Amino acid sequence: MKAELKRATKALTHALLGALVFWTPNVVVHWIIAYRFSGFVVIGLTVLLPAVTILFFHAFLWQSLKQESRLSAALFAVLGIWITGPSMLTFSASFCGGGLTQPDAWRFFVFGTLLFPLFTFVMSAYDGTLFALLLTTLLLPILANSRAKEAYAGTSS
Repeated sequence: MKAELKRATKALTHALLGALVFWTPNVVVHWIIAYRFSGFVVIGLTVLLPAVTILFFHAFLWQSLKQESRLSAALFAVLGIWITGPSMLTFSASFCGGGLTQPDAWRFFVFGTLLFPLFTFVMSAYDGTLFALLLTTLLLPILANSRAKEAYAGTSS
């Protein structure tokens, strides 16, 4: 029972870390930029969000994890990014006059979180973070798995 609780706690921790590390720069950029959003900001977010997320996991988590648990940590981080997408995107839209400033925002907030795959995809397209979301979804597990294979190959020689 304790082992199952420990695994569930680790999975939840990786999901929350992935969500916070990925979406926090987006919220900060929307807070700073507000109504002056442009294509340059989209390009910046497309580079910034995956880079920050991958560098965080590389520097702080993958060094301390065993080879086989890196992939699961990356997958739970990606799941956390997708699940919290509607809530974080709604929050960041509040700085531009949308999001939580709208009358039915909380209903949208709840339904968006329940239907997170569709809502995260569509809302990130409107937000300018779709390519960053897709890049992180692909690269984080691939890089975690390749590092695990490299480490495994290095220990078996």
